[in-house]
Amino acid sequence: MNHTSDVVVVGGGVIGCAVAYYAVKQGLRVTLIDQPKRGRATSASAGGLWPLGESIGLGCGVIFHKAMVAKGTVAQGAGPAQLPRPFLDFALQSNSMFPALAEELYETSGIDFEYERTSLLFLMYDDADVAFARPLWESCPCGHSLIDWLTPEELAKLEPAVTREVRGALRFNGDDQVNPYRLADAFRAAASRLGATVVPHTEVTALRMQSGRVTAVQTRYGQYGCDVVVNAAGAWAPEIGRMAGLDIPVRPVRGQIVGTEALPENILSACLSTTDCYLAQKKHGEIIIGSTTEEVGYDASVTPSAIKNLSAGAIRAVPFLARARVKRVWSGLRPGTPDELPILGPADDVAGYLNACGHFRTGILTSPITGLLLAEMISGKPVSFPVDTFLLSRFSPAERHLAEAQVDTRGNSDAPGACYVN
Repeated sequence: MNHTSDVVVVGGGVIGCAVAYYAVKQGLRVTLIDQPKRGRATSASAGGLWPLGESIGLGCGVIFHKAMVAKGTVAQGAGPAQLPRPFLDFALQSNSMFPALAEELYETSGIDFEYERTSLLFLMYDDADVAFARPLWESCPCGHSLIDWLTPEELAKLEPAVTREVRGALRFNGDDQVNPYRLADAFRAAASRLGATVVPHTEVTALRMQSGRVTAVQTRYGQYGCDVVVNAAGAWAPEIGRMAGLDIPVRPVRGQIVGTEALPENILSACLSTTDCYLAQKKHGEIIIGSTTEEVGYDASVTPSAIKNLSAGAIRAVPFLARARVKRVWSGLRPGTPDELPILGPADDVAGYLNACGHFRTGILTSPITGLLLAEMISGKPVSFPVDTFLLSRFSPAERHLAEAQVDTRGNSDAPGACYVN
């Protein structure tokens, strides 16, 4: 069976679904091919929209930094590395799209992805936390317009359930949250209702090439001809890249997460970030507690030690949680890159191919702007945001090859040559 589209999007996580949605809105014939894989990165997210927090190293970043300090890999007091200003601008622009997107996708798909205006609070327990937070406060790239330094008394009024054993908190206003599963579902359903063809539970086996151009995507059930293929395969993006003769320096980074039972909805009004964990309460009452940052290849299992540490960190931040039951534990494989930035746009020497991968821990946040930019590229229109910082060409051939080799030594997919898309 053969099909023809303007664009085939490989990967049905939140990024792939966003690309499909924005592409079909441009009037393009779109096919979305998805093979759900255990550990899809969308499932590893708490749904935090934290452009400021993630850009300056909070969320998973500060947890990972603490682990590196404990191992002696990073010096005490150095602080997590901040991402470059172009990424902050990229993330802020994407974040600004969510209010209108919530209405737009609900009208088209009927799915409420539970957009909530909250904020992100970084809790300071001790002198080390204060030392880490002070330079962020003094030189935050956004200035003081979106950030507040809260005293313990001010924090207690805002978040009564949070521990009193703190030195204060940094509040990042405008760092909001959504339900990540519902967001992906809303993008997919809206794309389908606007005319996109969604091909579920289908494995991509090859990319057909002619004169240096991708001309079709081969699956076990048929071939899908196209003018452009988009690699939105998440942690499995390198496998799609290899089919086009490309080394894509993306690796799986495991994040383990704990979810509580449904609790009273007013336990937390903001999302919390600490050096032990982050916490986000969703509309249905569940509190999401995450997340580890582990280089274990494609192992999507959970470990008792990680679950214990995350739970202890949550109780330290919110003592009430000592009385809460754990409803579920799980993990996901985030698509990491050497510089923690996504890989977007064309690849040298391969026509008809675009990247939309490597979003690491910010895929939910940056899905709208990624979908829009890729749709504009496919349509040949001027892009709404410059993508030079995110091109694959920023990595040397040696960097790409090394990243691939590191993944291979830590574990790989179920079968050599198979492609499981994210």
